[in-house]
Amino acid sequence: MKRLLLILLLLPFNAHAWTLAGDRQIASASAKLAPPDLYLVIKSFNHEYARGIEKALAEEGQHGALRQRIENETRNVISMLKANEPMSAVVERLGVLAHLVGDANNPYRNDDYAHYFELRMTKFPTVFYGPDPHFRLGPFLDRTLARTANFTPLVVDEYTRGASASFDDHSTAFGVASVCYSHSVTDTANLFTYIWRESGGVVLNAKN
Repeated sequence: MKRLLLILLLLPFNAHAWTLAGDRQIASASAKLAPPDLYLVIKSFNHEYARGIEKALAEEGQHGALRQRIENETRNVISMLKANEPMSAVVERLGVLAHLVGDANNPYRNDDYAHYFELRMTKFPTVFYGPDPHFRLGPFLDRTLARTANFTPLVVDEYTRGASASFDDHSTAFGVASVCYSHSVTDTANLFTYIWRESGGVVLNAKN
């Protein structure tokens, strides 16, 4: 535990993000796993969805703690839907959330690993770990962040032997990146499903 805390203190926490290409791929795969009605809305406002991703990336680290921001954004989107605010605005905020959930699944926050993730992304299978029928926002966030923190020492150990140029597709770094990609997709899809359900949307036909 002491070793993990030391590692976390040494990481550059001002840089949570994957690259824009990484964010876009996660967001696209997640939307397809959302409830069908919500997916159709996102497709209709794809430009706004992309703008939300770009906006969140540009504002990286400007709005406080990641966990609290995800919670605030989630509750805000639910309120927007219940108030019948324009779907274009709602979908833009969903783009922001897709970026933030990707951040929550990033175990090693530096540019080198983010670019490695982008370069290897086409080799990652998209594994959907399943719907969470008992989704609760607080425990979901706690579980996501704790799981990601447990991956951090594995990637740190890889970097003690060199930068990402030395990682091959059988490395621990690759395995962690692939798993974190699928967790990002699964977590975002489950969060979108929760938002849609809490705002009165139908989720019975969501993919599982």
